[in-house]
Amino acid sequence: MRPRQPGRADSGFSLVELLIVLALIAILTLIGMPWMLSTLNRAKTVAAAKEASTMMQLARLESIKQGVPTQVQYVAATDSFLAFADNDRNGIYTAGTDRVIAQGNRLPKGVYLWGPTDAGPEGTRAIADWDTAADCVDARPGPIFRTDGSCNCAGAFRFRDAHGNFLETRILFPATSKIVIRKWFGGSDPDDEWFENGEAGKQWQW
Repeated sequence: MRPRQPGRADSGFSLVELLIVLALIAILTLIGMPWMLSTLNRAKTVAAAKEASTMMQLARLESIKQGVPTQVQYVAATDSFLAFADNDRNGIYTAGTDRVIAQGNRLPKGVYLWGPTDAGPEGTRAIADWDTAADCVDARPGPIFRTDGSCNCAGAFRFRDAHGNFLETRILFPATSKIVIRKWFGGSDPDDEWFENGEAGKQWQW
């Protein structure tokens, strides 16, 4: 056997060193986990709102191109959005007659169609204005796009995450069908205090 050279230390880590490394990993994980969960939560909620926006853009373009009114509606049975060409112009989706433009994905786990002050998902505030005859011409559970690119009225689909954050995908101006995504900053009025990220100095917090 080769004799140990004087002053030469054994290679590898001691048990104490390993425990220190494991403790540091555990501390960093505990510190970083809330941030990771918040980031994931935000990504899922924003993705749901953006998908609704994309569905509306597709429906609007199809209405202009094909010369037929189109709609986007939330389908509770599939927990997703449906964009379709209303060929028979009866205001509802008719299988075999109306043409599907796009079928959305199921809402991400932990994200719901849910408006502020509602007691649960799919309440009265989950769809704003579009489904209320007093507020909207040809009220339906979603926007109707005309062949000139306009929309029947302003309105919004609203989303809530598991931590009580609310986003909405809203058509602000019916004449141009401008779509924005806004976050609710709270208050007594569920139809007030909605802002785009950075609008009026309001930065989204999660």
